[in-house]
Amino acid sequence: MPVTKGSGNPKWTRDESLLALDLLYRHGKPIDKHHADAIELSRLLRAARIYPEAKRKESFRNPDGVALKTQNLLSAIDPTRRLSSSETDKEVVVEYPSNRKIELAKLATAIREALATESASEIETDDDPAFPEGKILTARHRQRDRRLRAKLIEARRPSGLKCEVCSFGVSANSPRSTDSFFEGHHTVPLAAAEGERKTRLSDMSLLCACCHRFIHRLIVDNKRWISINEAVEMRRQVVT
Repeated sequence: MPVTKGSGNPKWTRDESLLALDLLYRHGKPIDKHHADAIELSRLLRAARIYPEAKRKESFRNPDGVALKTQNLLSAIDPTRRLSSSETDKEVVVEYPSNRKIELAKLATAIREALATESASEIETDDDPAFPEGKILTARHRQRDRRLRAKLIEARRPSGLKCEVCSFGVSANSPRSTDSFFEGHHTVPLAAAEGERKTRLSDMSLLCACCHRFIHRLIVDNKRWISINEAVEMRRQVVT
């Protein structure tokens, strides 16, 4: 059993816990602090700067802490072990039981890629709820939406701009100020989108700002990716 000096460090985020759970499933048991994967995840989390240094102790996410987290997660799976586990531990093991370990592995790979390639400022998120894939991939999704918005609007302008959920639209001759009604939405699930070096406009949908927030909320509340067609039907059911 690892013994840590991590008291006083920030709590493990959902994203970090998913990475540790992936390790637990990959090895079929908690791993030791000397294990190469514990050392590798420790290096990744310490370098990612999810938390500012002022909130971190020297022991922040060290290999001991990673090893202990795999113990905590196993205890969340098997409470008879009578070892501690956090609410986040319990939530992630319920959402990703062992029969979803392949799906979790893909998600963990996407989170790792995002952490390894983004700066601290780029992985920070706003106060909006995160998608089921976690805050890091949610932030990446929203950044991609913003970067491609202008290109998407220009591509759609000749035929007029129209929301693909509610059908609100403006004509091709409308003033440029009406662009502010619209936003771009990345339709590819977050874990699947990671690893793509270039996002195609065909992977984007044009939505009005209200429907964009609506579909994001649907994803959060349903804990799964929601397609444009599903959003259209869900909106139809609630709008009078």
